[in-house]
Amino acid sequence: MSTEHQLDASRVHHDWDSGREPVLRIASGDVVHFDLPITGDGQVTESSTAATVVWDFETIYNLAGPIHVEGARPGTTLEVEVISLTPGTWGWTAFIPGAGLLPDDFPDPYLKIFDLRNRMTAHVAEGVEVPLEPFLGTMGVTPDEPPGPIDVFPPHRGGGNIDTRHLVVGSQLWLPVWCDGGLYSCGDAHAVQGDGEICVSAVECAMEATLRFVVHDRSIPGPSYRVPGRVGPSGPYHGTMGIDADLMEGARAAVRNMIAWLVEERGLSREDAYVLCSLAGDLHIHEIVDAGVWNVGMTMPLAVFA
Repeated sequence: MSTEHQLDASRVHHDWDSGREPVLRIASGDVVHFDLPITGDGQVTESSTAATVVWDFETIYNLAGPIHVEGARPGTTLEVEVISLTPGTWGWTAFIPGAGLLPDDFPDPYLKIFDLRNRMTAHVAEGVEVPLEPFLGTMGVTPDEPPGPIDVFPPHRGGGNIDTRHLVVGSQLWLPVWCDGGLYSCGDAHAVQGDGEICVSAVECAMEATLRFVVHDRSIPGPSYRVPGRVGPSGPYHGTMGIDADLMEGARAAVRNMIAWLVEERGLSREDAYVLCSLAGDLHIHEIVDAGVWNVGMTMPLAVFA
């Protein structure tokens, strides 16, 4: 019988640290309700302009956790099921001098505020509406580095700031566990984002999130995920990630992780798995602007197994 927990909204942190004490201990199968503050909480408001915001990058990310999941230990896998996501009343998108994919093209700061009250879209300009697809930009377990702060911006082998827009309601995320209990944290909630997050921000917003945590007694080479059929044009799909400081190496890792899944879970030979990746797999740049560590994803439509 699973238990439901409400995480104290004030228990946030701003980096990864294997020495940080968990704020909640749960059993495998339990559900946790989060009330996540907006990225930049206290730095940017609904009435802010680009000229009035003073960014503090040491505290801009507000991560809830860490959560200790019973049975999670190195060599196991933590599954995170996204049960519900409800964005807050407003959000923001900005680009900042020196950041983003095109800093030389856009040298001046820019801030756009979005009213999300009773809306199903983000209003970009007259006649331009982007449907909301909320997700959590940061979802991860703590790496097994020596105790001490680890920068929150780059994604890492336990996930972290993966900015994977595919992790919508109904999706499942699998994370390799590196520390006892997993020490899971999440935050950086987004109302909508495209693959890449190229200007360095999505529609950043507060979020009420409900997640279920399940421990599996098996190992995986890197983060992977499953997306429900309502998102994929070809129905449900499975995805893998390659997180690396080199985009080509990240792409190779994403494909190798997909091949490993096809061999282990679907029984293909390595050769046929490689062929299938070329015929039906899609490479995505999930995130390209976070502190020199990029996240490349590969997705595989599950319809090919019918």
